[in-house]
Amino acid sequence: MLISREELIEEMESHIRRFGGRFGEWSIGTAKDCRGPFFERHLVADLGDGLTYREAFTTTAAQAVVDHLVNDRGLQFERDAVPEPGRIVFIYRPAKEPISHQLSVVSKDAY
Repeated sequence: MLISREELIEEMESHIRRFGGRFGEWSIGTAKDCRGPFFERHLVADLGDGLTYREAFTTTAAQAVVDHLVNDRGLQFERDAVPEPGRIVFIYRPAKEPISHQLSVVSKDAY
């Protein structure tokens, strides 16, 4: 379903409020279609949660939404998503880096 720039911004911001987190914790980008490389990669890898997308009327409108949410709200632009702009605007909250804990074992003989 194609929606206007204002509706798209409101839906994306509402989605972020529903899932939680600061705007700066979310990534945004555009794609030509929802079966493209970014979406395939997102399904296979654990890229994060809260993925949603909507289709704008034009690529110009989609880019205006991205510009607004990056410049005015602080979302991170997803540079690796697709090489060309598209009408589909997506957002998601990237997975945090796993914290690795190292366990060291001390032998009784060491004392």
